[in-house]
Amino acid sequence: MTEESGYVIRPAWKAWVALAVAFALGLGVAALAMRSGNLVGTAEGPAAAAKTSSATDEPDAPGSDIAATFPSWNPDSPALAELTAFVSDVCDPESPNYVEPADRIATFDMDGTIISEKAPFYIDYMMMLYRVLDDPTYEADPNDVKICEEIRTYANRGTKNSELSSERHRMTASIFEGMTPDELRAWVNNFMDTVPVGAFDGMTYGGSFYKPMIEVINYLKANDFDVYMVSAGEREFVRGIVERVGIDPSHVVACDVGYMTTGQGDKAAKDYTMEQDETVVLTSPLTKGVEKTGKVLAIAREIGKVPVLAFGNTSGDYAMLNYAEANGGMGCFVVCDDVEREYGDMAYAQEGYDLVAKEQWTAFSMAEDWATIYGEGVVKTELPGEVAEEMADAA
Repeated sequence: MTEESGYVIRPAWKAWVALAVAFALGLGVAALAMRSGNLVGTAEGPAAAAKTSSATDEPDAPGSDIAATFPSWNPDSPALAELTAFVSDVCDPESPNYVEPADRIATFDMDGTIISEKAPFYIDYMMMLYRVLDDPTYEADPNDVKICEEIRTYANRGTKNSELSSERHRMTASIFEGMTPDELRAWVNNFMDTVPVGAFDGMTYGGSFYKPMIEVINYLKANDFDVYMVSAGEREFVRGIVERVGIDPSHVVACDVGYMTTGQGDKAAKDYTMEQDETVVLTSPLTKGVEKTGKVLAIAREIGKVPVLAFGNTSGDYAMLNYAEANGGMGCFVVCDDVEREYGDMAYAQEGYDLVAKEQWTAFSMAEDWATIYGEGVVKTELPGEVAEEMADAA
């Protein structure tokens, strides 16, 4: 173990995990390296391999029964074997890579990492569109209606018009202004429970979580990891969404709308003292910045510890995965390469695999690693809008 710039570097864990996984699967180390793109250029002695294999096979370790802990994964998944070997290693008090429970931080992106982003588009977009265009309890501004109709045209194709992004950020804050955080989260839960996903049969938005990833979250929590959601979405929305899968609202790092008290008026918070008969409500504008390197800076600011594990699926998450890897941790990249059960984009998936090999992350293949994505009774149909040309081959 070495120290560099205050970071604990554990350069040998990949070699130990590689040998342990190869042993468990009956594969050669070279074959495993080709599959994961994550183990090239590491080597360690047989004693290290024996230690990691022993840790992986520990019968009393939470999650040691793979079939029971990960029923939605293919049991022979090399990526799953690599993840569980890594977790066993850092949770083994006798390992030089041991991480104290207080420092076991795992950070997850949300859209496309633990929940569908092709249903037909990012969930915060779909909530905004529902609020403005379909919510019977809300009377929308006519200009917002016009803008959202245009945004919905793109969203139903699985795409977005970047020129409308600023309008989307404005509306995401303004259309819920005046709600308390609890009221907004109640609205989010009602949306999740009742609104069907347009691109699938048999699924509301509350059922659009990736079952394999929820099993990973539960497994990490059972092994004393603190699990954080780090999203470019709006914080109160994200809190309402991920609280459903056991992530505490205090463990959400995301963009913010403004907050004020009901009696504050135009006064700055530093110039006003809240009375006991007031409450906190949401206001505008939406603050951005929790994407790409902004995720790393937000983690440093709000969590104060470097993640041991980080999970993502797009360019907005690359920096967060590198942050974990640079500290001797593990970056895991979810690849949407399933065109039968999901709206996989094979060209983008290949870019993901190429980057995984370059950065030495671990790839989670929807097509190869997951036995199911959403569970029984959910069927992919088609995007509700005319399929955009760039998605025609994948849809």
